[in-house]
Amino acid sequence: MSQEALWTIDNLQRLHNAIFGNLDQGARDFTAKLNDQITSTGDVETMSALVAEVLGIYFLFPSNVGRSRKTELLSQVLEWGGKTLDKDSDLVKCFEHGIGSGGQSYNTRRPFEIGFLIEMALAFKKKSAEDQGNLAGSPWKMMEFLDAIDASSSRQIRHMILHILFPDDFERISSREHKKRIVEAFETMADGSDGHDRQLLSIRKELEHLFPDEVVDFYRPPLVDVWNQAGNAADDYIPMAALHYKKQIVLYGPPGTGKTHTAKALAEQIIRPKLLEKYGAKNYFQNMSKVSSEIERRTHRLQLHPAYGYEDFMRGLRITSSGATEYQHGYLPQLVKTISQDDHKIPHVLILDEMNRTDLSRMLGEAFSLLENRGEEITLPGVNAGEPAQKLNIPENLYVIGTMNLIDLSIEQMDFALRRRFLWVYHGFDADALVSAAYSRWTRASNKIDWAEVEPDFRKLASAAGSLNSVIASSQLLGPQYEIGHAYFLDIVPLLIDDLDKRRRQGYLWNTKGAPRRPVEQLWDYALFPLLQEYLVSIDPQSRAKVLGELRKAFVSEPVAEA
Repeated sequence: MSQEALWTIDNLQRLHNAIFGNLDQGARDFTAKLNDQITSTGDVETMSALVAEVLGIYFLFPSNVGRSRKTELLSQVLEWGGKTLDKDSDLVKCFEHGIGSGGQSYNTRRPFEIGFLIEMALAFKKKSAEDQGNLAGSPWKMMEFLDAIDASSSRQIRHMILHILFPDDFERISSREHKKRIVEAFETMADGSDGHDRQLLSIRKELEHLFPDEVVDFYRPPLVDVWNQAGNAADDYIPMAALHYKKQIVLYGPPGTGKTHTAKALAEQIIRPKLLEKYGAKNYFQNMSKVSSEIERRTHRLQLHPAYGYEDFMRGLRITSSGATEYQHGYLPQLVKTISQDDHKIPHVLILDEMNRTDLSRMLGEAFSLLENRGEEITLPGVNAGEPAQKLNIPENLYVIGTMNLIDLSIEQMDFALRRRFLWVYHGFDADALVSAAYSRWTRASNKIDWAEVEPDFRKLASAAGSLNSVIASSQLLGPQYEIGHAYFLDIVPLLIDDLDKRRRQGYLWNTKGAPRRPVEQLWDYALFPLLQEYLVSIDPQSRAKVLGELRKAFVSEPVAEA
């Protein structure tokens, strides 16, 4: 069947009706649902060929799905209609690297992204030949055409299509939120155009003018460091938005979820744009070591512990070198004094790490009210003879980020007044963060096997970790606070590297029969099992063994890595 005969209005409408008139939101995987939907059309040969081409377009952009998974799915769909995939075709060659990450949401919301693609094709086919030509020749008319389709603002494929068609006008960015964040970070370089896409183009032109010999890519250093220290894949802008609004937030969640790492990244992310504004783009990018030093100087991390109290943080009696006692400032007043001598337009960030390990209400003392009433000044207690009373206020450019492990203390156990002074942002297990961190460790440590070959196994690992955490969260003996953070699963990288040999394998973490290989077993035996056993130490041995058996089964059973 020719391509022209395949992409007809009638075929596209039938496909759209088959998927969305029979939308299956059950627990089955995408492929099984799609098979049923294609079968329901009564024309499996035509519909499977059309779906394969739709999926080919869908998979052109995302780099976070490997070539093997893309070709596997297209081959399977074509086989339903009695056809085979040409593995040497230009389309399959384009699958090798992709253009940019689509993130996990692009995969989990695949039917809706595909639906938008079909609706776009339908709307385009209904245009006259002249109108089609006008759209194909104008980036901004094409953008307006796509934006007129329902739900365009929430569809990542809208951004992907625009970049594929007009790479000189639209960035390789598939996230509306990322575009917004970049425009905000580089605001001083934008020309005031309407819409993020036009503003991004003006920012790009300014950067290319300043640095004509450099590649401008907002996902690579040094540009990515200005707007997205927390990582490319994450679309979750809540921590940053909350920090801008309230100026004090708490990242809370299970251990091992990277809360301290995220706190440092947020600190850097809130400081960098202001330094860019202060120095100007040319001076900023030509003096990166100075920028890094300034960020480090303005980021203050305080590790809290049970012995840390009011006297350390606010004000307390100290023995002087002469043996006398006098009141001296604690950490916060000293920090405020340092900030007062600095440029008030540039933020400082205080990270209170593991804040639930101390009596926070007591430690904060008078700062308790100042957090809610910035700009006000209070008198600190404890006046030394011959000295005036000491005053304290919290400056507007001081941001506070706390971290808290739920396993140590739940939010409900904290003082209500204290809770009101912070915005609370849950920071749980993140499958994308696990894969991203595994990629970093793999590329640093191993030259034996290319990452692209093992990536499908690490996506299976992320899925297995998610399954384990689902069982933990629903367990009456454990619960969500005992979920295992992605950092605990990263030990599998050296375990797998030690287990590698020169023979190419079919499955590095699970074999072709779905049985776990040695690195998975070792990760369970040496890292996960001891941790979970400690969590369950208070229950009787028989019940503990039963629960641990259920947890092991949830983890080591080969998962389905939905691409």
